[in-house]
Amino acid sequence: MKNILFLGCGKMGSILVKNLLEQKSAKPSQISILEKSENNRIDGLSYFKNVGGLPKNYQADLVFLAIKPQDAAEILSEFAQAKIFSKNTIFISILAGKKIAFFENIFGTQTKIIRSMPNLPIDDSQGVFTFFANKNVTATDSKKLLEIFEKFGTAFELKDEKLFDAATAIFGSGPAYIFLLQEIFTEIAISHKISKEAATALVKQLFLGSALMSCNSDLDFLALRESVTSKGGTTDAALQILQKNSALKKLCADAIDAAAERSNKLAK
Repeated sequence: MKNILFLGCGKMGSILVKNLLEQKSAKPSQISILEKSENNRIDGLSYFKNVGGLPKNYQADLVFLAIKPQDAAEILSEFAQAKIFSKNTIFISILAGKKIAFFENIFGTQTKIIRSMPNLPIDDSQGVFTFFANKNVTATDSKKLLEIFEKFGTAFELKDEKLFDAATAIFGSGPAYIFLLQEIFTEIAISHKISKEAATALVKQLFLGSALMSCNSDLDFLALRESVTSKGGTTDAALQILQKNSALKKLCADAIDAAAERSNKLAK
């Protein structure tokens, strides 16, 4: 990929740019950014307020669409008129709720388009990068892009766009659920007279250690849980409350269903 263009570069866009540079997936000279705002700019990169500012005869090989979804129709319709694309240009959208058909309607049905939903831990190269490619993206294209996506963390290609709402609700929004649990655990620890500073540090280590244990084990989650639970012990007492009438499972399912429903509504 010779020329990588970012249309918009907010929080997630900036994280993607930094990751591309840190993982040496791209050089600063390869990245151009179309962004009117002058906030949070990354040193050493080329910023342009509009397409007309790009170098003469510029051709984009890879375009990350990182604008706000509510502004997408107007901005992309104007953007599509620029003479900076070829039939081989690949568009990667990180716009929540915008389906492949939305982009094909603007750029054409022969355009190579990928719909993606990275989550914020890509900032530490530990994210989940789910994506769906339209029929124009070739196997060769996918192989090259996977080499980039996998440096963000774990990349997973969805074979059906209908799965996108669930993937967004579980993995895209997932970090917020984990942070909520950490917040709750910390508050409970503080209520038991553990200092806030200690509670925060210990909860972070609890979640990190547990995550590493599961990642480094061949056991499934059920077997792992059973391996740290002694019958009649303290952990068993807690789990009996958490699992009573499957209340926690139902609550989580309802929450994810609500997020998936919202994702679906945003696409309409």
